[in-house]
Amino acid sequence: MSRLWGSWWDGHPRTVMRIGIAVIVGLEQLVETFQVDWQSRAPDKYPPTGALSRWLAEVPGAAWVLFALIGIGLVAVARDRRPIAGGLWALAWAAVLSEWQTQIFGSPSRNAFFPGAVLLGWTLGQAWAVSMGARADREGKASRERLGEAGALACLAAAYVGSGLSKLLTAGVSWADGAQIRALVLQQQPVARWDWLAAYREAFVVDPNVAVAASVGTLVLECGGLLLLFGPRLRLAWATLLVALHVNITLLCTMPYVEPMLLLPLTCIPWPTVFRRPPSARPAEPGGPVIPWPMAVALLGLVVAAWLAAPWGWRATG
Repeated sequence: MSRLWGSWWDGHPRTVMRIGIAVIVGLEQLVETFQVDWQSRAPDKYPPTGALSRWLAEVPGAAWVLFALIGIGLVAVARDRRPIAGGLWALAWAAVLSEWQTQIFGSPSRNAFFPGAVLLGWTLGQAWAVSMGARADREGKASRERLGEAGALACLAAAYVGSGLSKLLTAGVSWADGAQIRALVLQQQPVARWDWLAAYREAFVVDPNVAVAASVGTLVLECGGLLLLFGPRLRLAWATLLVALHVNITLLCTMPYVEPMLLLPLTCIPWPTVFRRPPSARPAEPGGPVIPWPMAVALLGLVVAAWLAAPWGWRATG
């Protein structure tokens, strides 16, 4: 297991990672709050389709109240003050905000998915450590946050694998024929009017082989997201490729997923080495987090339940 799992942060405090996750989630929720607040005040264009959206629309500043409640939990996570309760608190109120958006827009925010998944993993990993007897001292905190990092990376990897598998389950191997990529390029406006960008986009439309290569590459990189769990060096290499994938998607289809482009460097770059920080504690014993079978079964059931429930999150507005 020691060869399969390892972290650049072993022996170092994970303060930067903890605060970074809270900040990224908070910024994304801030954007979503702005959007929901504006949409809720335009019922002619975004009509409420559920009791929750109709009730919250009658409450002055309801979206900002929800954001404040989310912020309380994120501050607890960032300060490591009751981080498990704080993480669950933030996720619960973020779910209310997401459901409100779903009822007036027809779908939840795509941008909220990656930060929410990472925060969930960070929280569950620490809960797992506490359930296994992690103490409240410095060593126990290091163990707790090490499993928090493992959970965050596991959920980040699962998000990419799920994205790749959803393409295959929806369209099968035909998704790799390049048609989807070419259609997206044609439908979206470019991010800028640069000549080189216009030529780059045109290459994907004119040459089917280029579009096929991009489609296959997307599937390989997303389904290979599992490699984020296999050692720090492979994690860094694959995270670099995934960031390059997001940059390419932005250039071609003007779909900037900023959140994963921030989360990948935060969790995968060896920041303690970059800033030459000496270890502040003895590195954790090799062997990494070994998951008990009951928890493995429970997590598998959670993944299957989430997969089955996912279609209910996408509802057309009436």
